[in-house]
Amino acid sequence: MSGFKSLLLCAGLLGSLLSLACGTALAQPANAEIANAVQGPEQRVALVIGNSNYRSAPPLLNPDNDAQSMAQFLNSAGFEVVEATDLTQSDMIKVLQDLSSRVAARGPNVVSMIYYAGHGVQLAGENYLVPVDAKISSPADLAGNSIRLVDVMATLEAIPSRMRIVVLDACRNNPFPTINDAGRGLAIVDAPNGSIVGYSTAPGTEALDGSGGHSPYTSAFLQLAREPNLPIEKLFKRIRLDVNHSTDGQQTPWESSSLTSDFYFFGDTAVAATRPPARGPIIQTASNLPGSSVRQAYDYVLSEGSPEYYQEFITLFPRDPLCDHIRRLLGNLVEAAAWHNAVLANSPLAYKAFYDSHANGPYARAALKLQSQPKMVPLMQPTHLLVSQQLAPKLKVTNGTMLAATKVVTPPAPATNPTSSGSGGNTSKIVTLPVGKVPN
Repeated sequence: MSGFKSLLLCAGLLGSLLSLACGTALAQPANAEIANAVQGPEQRVALVIGNSNYRSAPPLLNPDNDAQSMAQFLNSAGFEVVEATDLTQSDMIKVLQDLSSRVAARGPNVVSMIYYAGHGVQLAGENYLVPVDAKISSPADLAGNSIRLVDVMATLEAIPSRMRIVVLDACRNNPFPTINDAGRGLAIVDAPNGSIVGYSTAPGTEALDGSGGHSPYTSAFLQLAREPNLPIEKLFKRIRLDVNHSTDGQQTPWESSSLTSDFYFFGDTAVAATRPPARGPIIQTASNLPGSSVRQAYDYVLSEGSPEYYQEFITLFPRDPLCDHIRRLLGNLVEAAAWHNAVLANSPLAYKAFYDSHANGPYARAALKLQSQPKMVPLMQPTHLLVSQQLAPKLKVTNGTMLAATKVVTPPAPATNPTSSGSGGNTSKIVTLPVGKVPN
C-alpha cells in the first residue's frame, strides 16, 4: 500500500519505531532461557513503588493507592512482593538493591518485576524516576537526586533471570517548571533482551493521575490481568485500548518488548515459559483491518499500537474524525523516535538535523542546547549498578557500554530496613508480602 511506503520513507524512522515497539520481534527464544524455564518451579519477585507525597514537587493523588493494590494483585499471582511508598532517594536505592539480591538468590528461573507510580521526567532522552525528597531546580539536580531508568534496566539485565517486567505509571506532567527543556512524559526505551517495559502513555505524551481510587492505567491493568492464560503482550494491547476508551482518547499506553518467552500472570506457567511470544509478520495490506466499521478498525489499530497500522488507518479513512487522533499518535511516535535517534548519535549535526525538522516540538529547546554541548554520558549507557557490594562481583555485565565505568551505587544516607516501616521521621513505608503460590 502506498501509505506504508510513504511512512517507510518518513525520515527512515519506521524501522526504528517498529523495533522499539516490538523489540526483537522476530527473534527466536534463546535455548538457554528455555532450558532454565523448565528446570523447576518458576520463581516470581516484584518491587512495587508508589510515590505520592512529594516535598518539593506537586503531590499526586493515586500512586500510594495504586502501589498497594498492585502489590496485593501481584502477591495473589504468586509474587514475593516488596511494597514501598513515598520513598526518598536513599530508600529507592535501598529497595532496588534489595530486589537485586532477592532475584539473584532465586536463580535463573525467576521472573522479576518492577512497578513504579509517581513523578517521572525525561531530559535529553533520559528517563528519571523521582523520589519524594528530590529538590530539583536544574538539570544537574535531576541527575543527582533521582534514579536513572537506564541504571534500573541495566541492573535487572545483569542478573540471570527468565524475564524482566517493568511497568511505569509515571508519565505525568513535568513537576519542575524551572527545567524548561524537559520533554513531555517519558522518552523511548529499548527493552533489553528478555524484557518488556510498559508505559502508562505513549512516549512524549502525558498520563492522567485519575480522579478515582486509581490511575486509568493501573485500574485497567488490575482489571484485565487476572484473565487466565492471557499472554503478557496481549494484556498490554488490551490495556492500551481500555485506557484510550476510558480517557476519551487523552491517554494511549505503549510498551517496548524484547521477550523471548511468554508469561501469564494466571494460568499454565510451565507452558508459558517454553513458548515464544505469539508474533507474526505485519502483512502490509488493508485486509488486516476489520472491514465492518471504522470504529472496529480504530480499535484494532489502537490495540496493535504499530506505526504501520496507524498509517494504514490514515490511508483508509483520511476524512473520518477518528483519524485525527491516529495522526496525533503517529506524529508523536515519529517525533519521539527521531529524538531518540538524535540523542543516540549525540553529535551537533544530529541535533541540528532534528531541530530543523521539529523546531516547534517539545524537544526543540533541548536540541538547541545539546547542539552546542552534547551529552557527557551517551544515551542508554548505565553509570551505576543498583546492587549490594556483596552481589556486585558475582554479576556478569552484558552491556558492552558499561564496563569499568559502571559503579555500584551507595545510598547517600541511611535508609529504612526494606522489610519494615520507615523510622527516624522518615515517611517512607516499606512492607514485604511473603511469596504466594504461583496460580494455575
